[in-house]
Amino acid sequence: MKVLVTGGAGMLGRSLVPALVGADHDVTVTDIDLSAPTPWGPSGPVITELDVRERSSIADAFADVRPDLVVHLAAGTSLEFADANEDATYLTNTIATKYVALAARKHDAAMVYISTAGVFDGTKPSEVYNEYDQPNPLNVYGRTKYLGELMVKEFLERHYIIRAGWMVGGGRSKDHKFVAQILQQIRDGKTTLYAVGDKLGTPTYTPDFARTFLGLIDSELYGLYHMACGGRGSRFDVAARILDVLGMSDQIELVEVTSDHFAEEFPSVRPYSEIMRNMNLELQGMNHMRPWEVAIEEYLHNEFSDLIVKDRSAPTDASPSLMGA
Repeated sequence: MKVLVTGGAGMLGRSLVPALVGADHDVTVTDIDLSAPTPWGPSGPVITELDVRERSSIADAFADVRPDLVVHLAAGTSLEFADANEDATYLTNTIATKYVALAARKHDAAMVYISTAGVFDGTKPSEVYNEYDQPNPLNVYGRTKYLGELMVKEFLERHYIIRAGWMVGGGRSKDHKFVAQILQQIRDGKTTLYAVGDKLGTPTYTPDFARTFLGLIDSELYGLYHMACGGRGSRFDVAARILDVLGMSDQIELVEVTSDHFAEEFPSVRPYSEIMRNMNLELQGMNHMRPWEVAIEEYLHNEFSDLIVKDRSAPTDASPSLMGA
């Protein structure tokens, strides 16, 4: 199958593109970021330039590739940037998605659109959202992504809308999310870390996403899907798991704080709960997302093994060299 990927240079693309290539798909990868043209290694496809905000560029890309499937990863994901730059975010996340969907319709291609748990307001009493709950986004980012969903539904019959949770993956080069931020503080020699405990969610581990994704597109069971790891937790819980896996729970103090602690740095409104259940995957026997605690452990061992304390019985005063201080 010919596959066109937009926004393929990001952390999800780093797992998804090699999975598609490994499944013998003919993959063309595009992005506006060409700083690392082959983040998956020299044997993979070379990223070419495509700005999804430019309608003519989308048309040209579809005419050149003539894809059977377009995987639309390109998006602006910063909540703070979105709130401060509403027009730019609507162009990137909503209007650009319309361009891609219309081009897919013209070329009779199926489409994958990556959405977010941020489409929900977090007030559901059970705290867990499935695909049949009504979105009610609280911020510009969530609204623009939800409107992108509606664009895809309106213009295409053959589509997969996939909502991801807190993204985990990408390794050293592409991970700029919460896990990477915690690891950087550890590398900097911090002995006290602060993590929010009053917001709940579910990590999405990109290698698990890629494996589950391949089964989904092979099934041709189009529709709306949640694709997050199993379980629930707060940012504090994720940070605690990181320290546990690294063997540093006794060396670094982890302090649970409320969102107010980071309000100046992250002022955008965030839902209390972004916990998702992969209900449609489960009911159709296609859910291969593991518990998030297992995924975090694998990620740290595979990508950040140098930070793991090899001898956990070693005295604490050996810790500065282990933390890169």
